[in-house]
Amino acid sequence: MFRDFKGIRTLCATLLAVSTLMAGCGSNSSQTAGGGDSANINPVALLASINNSIQQPVERALDGWDWNSYINSFTPLLTNLKYTLDMRKVTYQSTGADGKLHSMTGLLILPVSILGDKPTVPILMYQHGTEVYRAYSPSRYLSRMDRPKDYPEVMVAAAIASSGYAVALVDYEGMGDNTGIQPHVVGAVLARQVVDLLKASRDIIGGTAGIGSSPCKWNSQLFLMGYSEGGYVTMATTRELQLNHAAEFTVTASAPLSGPHDLSGVMRGIILSDNTFKAPYFAPLLLTGYNHAYGGQTTDFSPGFALLPPYSATIPPLFDGNSQSDKISEAMGMTFNPVKLIAPKSVLTPQFIDQLALETSTVTNLLRQNDSYRGWVPTVPIRMIHHKSDELVPYGNSQAAFNAFSTAGAKNHIVRGPGVELVEETASINISTDPVKTVHFGSAFPELSNGWKWLDSFKN
Repeated sequence: MFRDFKGIRTLCATLLAVSTLMAGCGSNSSQTAGGGDSANINPVALLASINNSIQQPVERALDGWDWNSYINSFTPLLTNLKYTLDMRKVTYQSTGADGKLHSMTGLLILPVSILGDKPTVPILMYQHGTEVYRAYSPSRYLSRMDRPKDYPEVMVAAAIASSGYAVALVDYEGMGDNTGIQPHVVGAVLARQVVDLLKASRDIIGGTAGIGSSPCKWNSQLFLMGYSEGGYVTMATTRELQLNHAAEFTVTASAPLSGPHDLSGVMRGIILSDNTFKAPYFAPLLLTGYNHAYGGQTTDFSPGFALLPPYSATIPPLFDGNSQSDKISEAMGMTFNPVKLIAPKSVLTPQFIDQLALETSTVTNLLRQNDSYRGWVPTVPIRMIHHKSDELVPYGNSQAAFNAFSTAGAKNHIVRGPGVELVEETASINISTDPVKTVHFGSAFPELSNGWKWLDSFKN
């Protein structure tokens, strides 16, 4: 177990010296940055930076990630001394929720062999979880590299890239350099944006993007993984690739982890419930995204129809990318000191609640349209992993998806064969009464580690 952080610092110092000599480099710096758009990373130095960051205070919105679990799971990848990392911001064109082309951004991490050869590696599309604060977009790590703890999923992606993968992370519409509105859990829109980043990343790796050479080549294997909203987007993107891009891309394996796949069932039930919730901001985030995506079809998601005053005026502006999630929850009436939790529905109008409760309403039908398991039967290997005690994105989401796929004949029966599996995450998660401590965040690193290990079993 790597819980002796002083020991980790000593290990990093030793390995950094070795890796510097092996790479023929005269500097121990963890990065050589280029205007916040690119950086060369020594993984051992990155681990040391993570270790130092762990000792520092963390923003409340990011609390709950179990960094002990990260150190235990991902240290061996960062210290294997085979690759350094080429990190770069990717700017590309994709279609937004309004149906128009927009400039969007993501982060591409490429392995650089310390032996000077050009390795042939798979591509992993990594979809991050819900984030409303622009500064925490994956590509923004390049301008805030002194705070790796603010970017837990970028750190996972970096560790995986250190083992010989090209890893791409989309910022999503409304994040990164795009200042639009996030289409939160609007599956088809987000999937298209991931596919377009995949195409841009492929072209960069293949040397056809016209922006310089790549330190690696693509071996044609394609993996997808994501947690929470990222698990949902991973499932939606796997569907998009199978149904609409099969001639161009073949998914080797996909790991949608703890995703809100059953929007019209389980997640709708959470919004309708009188029970308090530790992350109530997700409800107005969904309303904002759906009003952006479907405002031309219905006004049911608009602030004036769905949100009670004064929230109809005070909450929507907070989704401009400049407010952290805990601040939005506080604007809804939740407090952290003293602790007071609220039910998400407490800011919703009776007329919206009535529509949400109605099985045949436009609101429910649009949620159903965006359930990530509807409209397809997977023919590629998919493994869902989910903790049964997850209180933010309940296990029932993955169970509903698995049941639907199984009924359609897509249940996996062969090791590494096509079809869908559902695996329970069994990590023991210790949480306190602190409202930001949740099983959902606590199980993230264990699930991401287990999901990657399963994907890696397919690697050529």
